[in-house]
Amino acid sequence: MNIQITDLNYQDEILIDKVISYEEDYLQNTDILKLDDVKVSGKIYKDYEDNNLIELKVVGTMYLTDAITTDAVPYNFTIDIEENLENSLKTLDLIEFLWHYIVLEIPIRYTTSDTEELKDKYKGIYLEEEDRIVNNPFKDFFKE
Repeated sequence: MNIQITDLNYQDEILIDKVISYEEDYLQNTDILKLDDVKVSGKIYKDYEDNNLIELKVVGTMYLTDAITTDAVPYNFTIDIEENLENSLKTLDLIEFLWHYIVLEIPIRYTTSDTEELKDKYKGIYLEEEDRIVNNPFKDFFKE
């Protein structure tokens, strides 16, 4: 899905309102099990210094492996993109451009499990905030 950036020579902005589907080939070598259609809206325009700017809002749902239950769980994401495009760029492949941002949204670990329930079930598991308090050797350092 190519967008002609050269259209900015005779119009103020290029409006983008698309739904993009990614093929299974894109998901290989990632932690994404499935990616629903991605909704993209925004515009490409020139600023006061004649630079090409792109502003996009990307919304979608990817399915990841739950870090605890190993089930496929949905992960909703929203990406706001504001970037300068090279002025020499004549076309923009929107699918490739957005893919780099989508991959950056993949969390390292993700779970939909209730952490309080897990804490009661497995006494050795602490929430991150509690772990900082329990295992912090400097916790009394700043007490008066």
